[in-house]
Amino acid sequence: AAARPDRRAGGGPAPPPGQPRPKLLIVDDQPANLIALKHLLAKVDAEVIPAASGNEALKLTLNHDFALALLDVQMPEIDGFEVAELLRGEERTRDLPIIFLTAAHRDADHRSRGYGAGAVDYIEKPIDEPVLLAKVRVFLDLYRGQAERDRLLRLLTEANRSLNQEIEARRRREADDQRLAGTILDAVAEAILVCDAAVRITAVNPAFTRITGFTPQEVQGRTLALLGSGRQGQDFYAAMWEDLRQQGRWQGEVWNRRKSGEIYPVWLSAVTVRGADGAVEKVVGVFSDITRRKQVERDLLGARVAAERANRAKSAFLANLSHEFRAPLNAILGLSELLLIEGETAAAAARRDYAANIHDHGRHLLELVNDLLDLSKIEAGKWPLHPGLFPLRPLVEECVRLMQVEAGGGGIAIAAALESAPAVLMADQRAVRQCLFALLSNAIRYSPAGGTVTLEVAAEGTMTRFQVIDRGAGIPAEAIPRLLNPFDPDDEPAARSGPGGAGPGGGTGLGLAVVRSLVDLHGGRMRIDSGEGAGTTVTLLLPTGGVAPPA
Repeated sequence: AAARPDRRAGGGPAPPPGQPRPKLLIVDDQPANLIALKHLLAKVDAEVIPAASGNEALKLTLNHDFALALLDVQMPEIDGFEVAELLRGEERTRDLPIIFLTAAHRDADHRSRGYGAGAVDYIEKPIDEPVLLAKVRVFLDLYRGQAERDRLLRLLTEANRSLNQEIEARRRREADDQRLAGTILDAVAEAILVCDAAVRITAVNPAFTRITGFTPQEVQGRTLALLGSGRQGQDFYAAMWEDLRQQGRWQGEVWNRRKSGEIYPVWLSAVTVRGADGAVEKVVGVFSDITRRKQVERDLLGARVAAERANRAKSAFLANLSHEFRAPLNAILGLSELLLIEGETAAAAARRDYAANIHDHGRHLLELVNDLLDLSKIEAGKWPLHPGLFPLRPLVEECVRLMQVEAGGGGIAIAAALESAPAVLMADQRAVRQCLFALLSNAIRYSPAGGTVTLEVAAEGTMTRFQVIDRGAGIPAEAIPRLLNPFDPDDEPAARSGPGGAGPGGGTGLGLAVVRSLVDLHGGRMRIDSGEGAGTTVTLLLPTGGVAPPA
């Protein structure tokens, strides 16, 4: 029971059937540490493989594909830094994520060396269990996602290969049919027609009638112009007949017209039959309706384009998110180094300044992580709603009171208009509180000093309307859709850079995406009205009487 993965704690989705469990490599020269770490990692859905030394770990990587490596820094023979550098030097393990674990090397120099050796994180002992498990699960989810994408790519490649094989097989059948046309006219699925030297139709098979709608009597003695669609000009047909006269055969795509008037594509193979004097006596044509094949090709092309756009959107989002994480991290590291360098010589005011800045950047980093985890839970269906009936006014007043502390530092006032608000609301109280905090925080952040942020709550039919209004710089109209969906594949990567790329003044836009997702879970609606220089109004509509079913 202890080894069962904890899905409620954010363990991520189960791997698809047939996909092996990901493997974790743990390396420590102390057996007790290995046992403790393996016991701790039993809470994640992964196979944990221990190594008692750096050399043993390197050997294991030759026979296993690991999703993540947890390396102790201080080990005999070769330490964790050297193991990481050797792993980065091999093609097979170049991209293996590495988290260093250390009880001794806590200074900035060792951290820098760890990140320089290719680590993605550096955790000090004693290990904070929830932090370690959360980070391990993030990398396991990334590994499973990559494995699933690789599997789908293989399936798509195999489907494409099968389609090409089918097309090639059909072409070979057409060539065979041309050679055997005299004896199997009534047996083949492709339309076959025979013309004389003047290109008048002399014979057709049953498939010709099924595809074109013309009976043999209706086409007997008539020229091929009967089937012409008008899509190809005279030059096209002149080149076709020239090839037939010179080379004796022609293959290609032609648009024909059925008896009903419908225009459709066919794949046509034509050969000439010559007399003893070398003159063309007959032309035999075999064609098949390729409407379905053309649709399949269009669908495959559309799927490829959609996949490429989704990949570009993902890459752009990750690049933007990486920047958002690096900025506060760099500030925290830089200010911490200043504190270490200046020490007791720094003035008390300067130290308070440094500490305040470190706190602000750390808080911003925590908001980013929380938004990312919340959005991940919602999209994975791991955020269950718990609707309940609660008084609305106390909740709104609590949010205003708490956010006024944040707003007061910038001289910003928060006004609440609750005269038309319903007395109670049937919803998930925690989710409503989180939405209001996120919207008020955004409005405060982008309001000018001395400005006012207004929160209006009112009944609107069967819905309750929440409006957060600020008089800040506003948001460009083209940026608003990206605020509500940071993973939008229709969004060009270039559009995400610069002011308003993902939120007012830049950023990932995850906070508003979380709000939109929580509103959607309630069956409500969210709207943003804004313009540059005109301030911003965010409107939420939630069902007053309970969560509405999805449309």
